[in-house]
Amino acid sequence: MTGWIVVFGGVIAELAGGAAVANQTSTAIAVLVLILPVVVVFGFAVVQWWQVRSSAAEPASWWHLAGIAAGVLIWLLWPTVPGPLAGTTAVAGASSGRAFCYVLPTTAASDCLRRTAQAFDNHNLAWWSTGALILIAALLARRSRIAAWAAIPAALAGCQLATYFLNQIVLYYHLV
Repeated sequence: MTGWIVVFGGVIAELAGGAAVANQTSTAIAVLVLILPVVVVFGFAVVQWWQVRSSAAEPASWWHLAGIAAGVLIWLLWPTVPGPLAGTTAVAGASSGRAFCYVLPTTAASDCLRRTAQAFDNHNLAWWSTGALILIAALLARRSRIAAWAAIPAALAGCQLATYFLNQIVLYYHLV
């Protein structure tokens, strides 16, 4: 019962927190609001994993891996590129920041490159870290049911955070 409360609370916190901080707060607050529920859920998952391991209890059934599958689907299918950037070819490729700066009208190249490079780096870091966190949840899932389902709020947090970083470019350059 604790697991469902923690995971469902984490999902609600991610969706509500993502809606509350989207585009309106500083990066530090957005990161804190989106990461804190995941830390709480994974804290419970690690405690449950430790309890099951130390008491030699029966491992979780394999159907709990559906939580990992749901997390992977959210991670892969959630759109992390804001609408105004979605149509540009600047988002895909090794030099996304440079390609994006060529698309913008009348901007200083050095300032644009610095801002977009950092935004794309932060986006990629958030997105790939989410994948690593889902993998960690998969490794813990056999002994922790909470960890199996923790992949869902982790995927939501990572994707919303990745979107947040690219959306800062949209807001700064008034592309809306």
